[in-house]
Amino acid sequence: MKKYSSSSTNKLLIKFVLKSLITSFISVLLFSLFFSEITLKLDLSLDINLIFSILIVVLSSAITSFISVLTIKNNGAIMGIISCIPLIIFLILNIIVNQNSFILFCIKLAIIILTGALFGMLSSKKSAKFKVK
Repeated sequence: MKKYSSSSTNKLLIKFVLKSLITSFISVLLFSLFFSEITLKLDLSLDINLIFSILIVVLSSAITSFISVLTIKNNGAIMGIISCIPLIIFLILNIIVNQNSFILFCIKLAIIILTGALFGMLSSKKSAKFKVK
């Protein structure tokens, strides 16, 4: 089994954290812009923003976990959930500032955890296992 030096592990960890922060920030920003433009152009009711916020959470957590876990070999589900921590912090700040409903917060949190784990498992590099006879 290959041993990793601590400097390469630190670099891998820093890259993982930076990828997670940058992709979560950019994806939330772009999807919020996209869905707000849809609401504005189609002159939709503001009540539809609750559904759009759930879609933003699903898409952002999927993209963040998929991109962040691409270089990780093992534990894709756990690393996918860990990569979604900036989204969870954003969600907590959103409920504090905007005073949204707690049920919507719980739904979004469950969606973040499930999609983060799913796309983390899909994007982790699993090496092929060989049986020795």
